[in-house]
Amino acid sequence: MRFGFSLILFFGFFSAGLLANPGNYEDVAKLLPQIWETKYPLPYGKLTKKDPLKQGIRQVTRKKGKYWMYNFEVFMPKYERKETVAVPKEDGRNILVFFLWNPGITEEPHRIELGEPHEGK
Repeated sequence: MRFGFSLILFFGFFSAGLLANPGNYEDVAKLLPQIWETKYPLPYGKLTKKDPLKQGIRQVTRKKGKYWMYNFEVFMPKYERKETVAVPKEDGRNILVFFLWNPGITEEPHRIELGEPHEGK
């Protein structure tokens, strides 16, 4: 009986630990354009650098809990409007993008912050 209870606890903690592990930069780079489309009205540009700040994957605290934070550099073209369509131009600029991910949050586990990270928000 005691062994069975210990086994259940072990697998419960083990599976929770697996869910809390962050994905690597390759996985998140594939996810970034999909999440971007749900958060911002302008189309996603082009990923130019993964981890330009050389910080790796960090854990940060926000109001809803702890998130894994990834940093990227994304080229965002300037747009011109032709009737009701935004058409990208050749010129634009690189922006710093922070992708936050908390696999334990069921509603909105992903966040995107542009520019400098907004500590504690």
